[in-house]
Amino acid sequence: MTETIELIALPLQPGGTVIVKGVPIHMQDDGTVMVPKDTPTLTREQLILDEKDADTATKRIYYALQLMTLDGASAGIYHDKLISLLDDRAEATELQPVLRSLAIISELSRKGEYLAALEVCRHLIQFDDALVREFPAG
Repeated sequence: MTETIELIALPLQPGGTVIVKGVPIHMQDDGTVMVPKDTPTLTREQLILDEKDADTATKRIYYALQLMTLDGASAGIYHDKLISLLDDRAEATELQPVLRSLAIISELSRKGEYLAALEVCRHLIQFDDALVREFPAG
């Protein structure tokens, strides 16, 4: 997933601070990286690392948003796919909270606010999981 993104090494040593896009990043002596509390972040635990793990409609939306977040230069390429996935998911439900969440995700992604869209999508994934647990198929 990150193979197409050009990464650079930061000159960050324990006790050092760098500023990336206006966000101060500080490495503590123990190697912990610190950022301001209100900094939008995406952790490894929040990533879908392989497309095959996007095994539900909502996870496929999440994966597309994730690609847009991690590869901003190519976000336009992923946007059409995202809109198609959002439309497909919307057609598969009549639940208003889901439809509202999809509309919010669409609007946030249109504005380039991918991390916020991912957060809404994570909640929608949790909602879907709860529905499946409470009302299993069959």
